[in-house]
Amino acid sequence: MANRLLRSPQYITATGGVGTLSAKLTITIDGILRYTLIKEASSSTPTLFEWAELARDYLDITLTTGVPSTQPTFTIGLALSFWDALNAGGSQVGSTISQSHYGFDGYGSFYEAANPEMSATEFPAISNYSQVVGGTKTYTVYAPKDISLRIPSILNGTIVYNPSGFNATDMLINGTTININRIECTKYASDSANNGYTETSLNGFIVYFINKYGAIQSEFFTLKAIQEITSKRENYNSNTISSTGTYSINEHTKQNFNIKGNQSITLNSFYLPEWYNNVFTEMLLSEKVWVRFRVPSTNDFTTIPVNIKTSNFTYKNSLNDRLIQFTFSFDMSFDYINNVR
Repeated sequence: MANRLLRSPQYITATGGVGTLSAKLTITIDGILRYTLIKEASSSTPTLFEWAELARDYLDITLTTGVPSTQPTFTIGLALSFWDALNAGGSQVGSTISQSHYGFDGYGSFYEAANPEMSATEFPAISNYSQVVGGTKTYTVYAPKDISLRIPSILNGTIVYNPSGFNATDMLINGTTININRIECTKYASDSANNGYTETSLNGFIVYFINKYGAIQSEFFTLKAIQEITSKRENYNSNTISSTGTYSINEHTKQNFNIKGNQSITLNSFYLPEWYNNVFTEMLLSEKVWVRFRVPSTNDFTTIPVNIKTSNFTYKNSLNDRLIQFTFSFDMSFDYINNVR
């Protein structure tokens, strides 16, 4: 079974035998029939179906607290058959072409060509690596002290989140070394008792996002953070005159209503190598992003959904930027006033 990336188109194609007038494709998700597609076909022209967009409708990734230990498999079954009458009627021509795949909420770039898929051999499902031309990948992640990471890998259709252990400086995933560069915490993200980054930290943020492999990846923003709230409102002129021709100076004549508030936050990363451009490109293109931070009203940490407000960033390099730092702005994915009905 191949590991297919469902944010990019995936195709199945074949040519029917003599007498073919129609083709039928059935799509099953986790063993349940979800779609039946029928189109006209012939024995002289290949028939092409695109199925990834339909299958992805049943793939939903959620995050409640931190990164889970595993992400369940998502299996897709395809069955393509040809028929000697329109609308898949009459008799079947030839045998059914069957395929089975694992599906992931990731994508391939334009440079990776059609039907992008991932290796069947377990590998680190992150882009935190440097690579010389023709050389092997050297993986390095940056994280504060006193925190355990979960690095995703893909094995047999399942995303496994491998724990690193507190203060570990490296770990192995199927023989591949992941170097962990521990960041000295700053005044923006430190605990006064142990100078570590823990749930008791005064500031500092973890950003989770679904990367190009369909895995939840965490990155740390440990420098300056700015939180804001903006509001939108409508108003009308209220009639405050009484039946006696008087009015109170304590009543609003211009009345606001339908007031909505939305919080936003701007985060700055630690100083990172230039190949982190790849990591933050994936974050910028992610459809689901979360931030873990302390809620001011309760002083508790929670994981909340956000939308990336930043629409572009300039790729940085060590020639132009002596110290490489990344800045992103996020909008909370909800209104401050609870209006969920």
